[in-house]
Amino acid sequence: MRKLFAFTYFIGDPEQQRQFFVEGRPVVILTQAFGLIAWLCSIALLFGANGDGHLKVLLGAPGMLASLFMTLRARSLRQLIVSGVMGAVTTAVAFRLFVDQTEQPVFWVLPIGIAMALASAPVFSGLINYVATIVVIWLVLGVGHFPGQPGQLDFNLALVAVGGSLCIGVYLNVFFLTLRVGNFRARKELTILAFKDSITGLSNRRKFTLDARAAQQTDGPLHFLMIDIDDFKKINDTLGHDAGDEVLKRTSAVIGRLSAEHLCGRLGGEEFGVVFRGEAAEACVFAGRLLDEVRAACVPARTISIGIAEFDKQADLSVSYHHADRALYAAKHAGKNRYVMASDRREAA
Repeated sequence: MRKLFAFTYFIGDPEQQRQFFVEGRPVVILTQAFGLIAWLCSIALLFGANGDGHLKVLLGAPGMLASLFMTLRARSLRQLIVSGVMGAVTTAVAFRLFVDQTEQPVFWVLPIGIAMALASAPVFSGLINYVATIVVIWLVLGVGHFPGQPGQLDFNLALVAVGGSLCIGVYLNVFFLTLRVGNFRARKELTILAFKDSITGLSNRRKFTLDARAAQQTDGPLHFLMIDIDDFKKINDTLGHDAGDEVLKRTSAVIGRLSAEHLCGRLGGEEFGVVFRGEAAEACVFAGRLLDEVRAACVPARTISIGIAEFDKQADLSVSYHHADRALYAAKHAGKNRYVMASDRREAA
């Protein structure tokens, strides 16, 4: 029951909307195309039985084609929901025009209505949209042609059929939405596993590399900072890996907090990377803050060394990595707990 209320109207956050749109669009297209084909088959039978048939039934075609065109042109989940509602309603109108031209219209109402109620269940990402659409469908099809009169057995049996189809449709709607939500969460968890470092929570080397390559296409100056925890092997050897992991977490927390407007990630081991958006002087100020805050974050104090290089947008990432790595080596050689700029070897303790 709680799941039923949770899915009364569900559209999700922007990321979920994009995923649901990608997954739902083919379903809506196929459903509307199937409805159009079924309608064409029906009027073909009508025309075959009545000679030239009744041309009035063809008035249902423009609405069905327009809604299918809207679905093909949809670029968001909201647009897809609107085109889905229009597709269901225009299909119902088209079949109503068909039913009006048959010799026994009452015979067609229940099978067509039930088929549309069940076929529409996977289309909508929310019960309100689904139930409201099905009510409209039954009104379009049933007014004037509903089997029997109130109080008669035929009427009561028809109501049972309508209610049963609605209950099954609600179940299918919630079931398909549950699958979509579960699929979205599974994808998100897999993405986290694929792109997040399990110890620090920062982007791993793969994710950082992808983001760094994307940054090469942006405007403005960029600088690459390669960061290494000083004497990390000694920490692991003397205090154990738990202590080493704690230093990694505290260091990464500082890097992640200060790099909120920049790209950062763990490159491997005790090495981290930051793609800093700004001029060289600003990158040096940023590096100085990293030195101070990492030293203050650990008890006893731990230090880092930083190599800074201008981020080359025209060359492979390995070029910027290499220049920053050489600057980092210079910082280590100069006594650690400092940064070095690759261009002019400036130092700050």
